[in-house]
Amino acid sequence: MKKTILALMVLFLGMGAGSLIAADNGTGGRGAFDFLKLSPIARALGMGEAYTAAGDDVGSIFYNPAGLASILTNEFNFTYLDLYQGVSDEFIAFAYPLGPQAPKIGGVLAASVNLLQFGTTDRTLNDGTTSGTYSSGDSEFTLAYAREFGSYVHGGISASFLRQQIDTASTSKVGVNAGVVVLPPVEGMRVGVAIKNLAAQADGFDLPMSLSTGISYRKYQLFGYHGDGAIDFDGDFAIKPIEDRTGLRVGLEYNYKWVGQRATLRVGYKFLDTDVSGVGLTVGGGYGMDWGGTVMFLDYAFAPNGDFGATHRISLSTKF
Repeated sequence: MKKTILALMVLFLGMGAGSLIAADNGTGGRGAFDFLKLSPIARALGMGEAYTAAGDDVGSIFYNPAGLASILTNEFNFTYLDLYQGVSDEFIAFAYPLGPQAPKIGGVLAASVNLLQFGTTDRTLNDGTTSGTYSSGDSEFTLAYAREFGSYVHGGISASFLRQQIDTASTSKVGVNAGVVVLPPVEGMRVGVAIKNLAAQADGFDLPMSLSTGISYRKYQLFGYHGDGAIDFDGDFAIKPIEDRTGLRVGLEYNYKWVGQRATLRVGYKFLDTDVSGVGLTVGGGYGMDWGGTVMFLDYAFAPNGDFGATHRISLSTKF
């Protein structure tokens, strides 16, 4: 009981701290590297991005690195995001548990690459004529480490090298994420806190720094022996830039499993925040199968995006 109360205190103290920090921030409110607000994980988006506590796979490297500590086998994820006007995003991540090879160190090591591509654009000179084309895009290269601290606490940290380029002009920055996941003695419950993009200003512009808190509960043998479902709540509190709004998110996930296979349905809703990763209702689904000891998953998520239409994410992941 005491551990359950402690977990809830971690959640709500994190929420309160996020609100105070956001309210006290007096910086100019100009943001850079806004592509970091794009969710690259189909499973997470299908659940409204309520993933701070729920994340227990390689996708946690983006939301809360502490979630990586739940990984027991090698994991690989590739996600393709179709945005609009020919803009696309590709995300690749890999996680490797160190326990079997380095038991004294333990934990999980992970890496990811996130590339936002704008394609090519005609280069227009001062006199109005064109001279060839140029390319632009954003990139993020991340290295993370997470491990267990006792039976009830997981901690993780990640460092990212960020780069934006337009033709020959570019800027770069290093960001740091850190997080904690608490596992109360209640089966299926997880509580998470993560702070994202800890870094100084990038050429006078702030990285989108935020504090996220979440709580997740999964019920096993739901609607029968073969099913399980989860409900997840997240709060996202902007620290910098100040014009970013507080976001509240809720997500649902239901899995139905049978011999060597799994089908999943997801739905989520994002309240208050209206960033580029989608607004309002999100839906998704997935299918997984055990293929000779290698588990393969195919996940899809759909999110309306206001006047920009809709976005689609497709993730292919494997555990081996």
